[in-house]
Amino acid sequence: MEIQIPKNIHLNRPERYILTIEVHPEQFSFSLCNPGEEKESFYYRIPREAQSDAFSCFRDVFFENEFFTIPFKKVFIINYTPVFTYIPSILFEEKDKNEYMDFLFTSPTGKILSQTLSKPEITILHEMPEEVYEFFQRTFVDSQIVHPTAPLITYFQDKEEKINSNRLIINRQGKEADILCFSGETLLLCNHFTCPQIVDAVYYSLFIWKQLKFDQLKDFIYIVGNDTELAEQLGVYVHNIIPVEVSFQMTTQALCEL
Repeated sequence: MEIQIPKNIHLNRPERYILTIEVHPEQFSFSLCNPGEEKESFYYRIPREAQSDAFSCFRDVFFENEFFTIPFKKVFIINYTPVFTYIPSILFEEKDKNEYMDFLFTSPTGKILSQTLSKPEITILHEMPEEVYEFFQRTFVDSQIVHPTAPLITYFQDKEEKINSNRLIINRQGKEADILCFSGETLLLCNHFTCPQIVDAVYYSLFIWKQLKFDQLKDFIYIVGNDTELAEQLGVYVHNIIPVEVSFQMTTQALCEL
């Protein structure tokens, strides 16, 4: 399947663009973005055929479209996986990463990757299927594989570093959600939940809110994306609900700051 790149993307100047590939168990997608020009962006979700897995569908598209091999400015691989954890960087040693994951999860079977953030000083351990990891290592030699919560943590910590109130951020994608909590610049919690229904996202958000003893009138909930139904339901219980519109520039900037 040949993908038609729109005219606002100028592939004759690939050094201006960042390629971001989203790796998800259910479906792959990718985007092209020029960080300096808001109008120069393109997002494409790769269709998944019923008889094929998501990676096979992406691989077929990759070999049918030569633009994937163009030398872009940067290539990011975002690895969506429920098998991940956070370790304080002061306690982490690379040689122990498999031991950490073996202890926390029943049977991690893929490649265990580590990603260290300088602010806050934590290391994210996350699993990627071996076949997928080896393909990207061969294909995009200088690519950076990141966990999806890493740019969220970077963006919201830097964006609101002067706010002293507590903040809960929820990023709901399909039937899954990531929830992050900050007190000032301090990351209190970050977790991933399966949310088949919107009531599940509401439940997990409010349960965490109550456990952390956040204030319904003074503290804030940030909802990533145009999720008006979730905003309305959480607004019944919490006064300060702030929607955050996700843009290519926002995501790309956060990725580049990792």
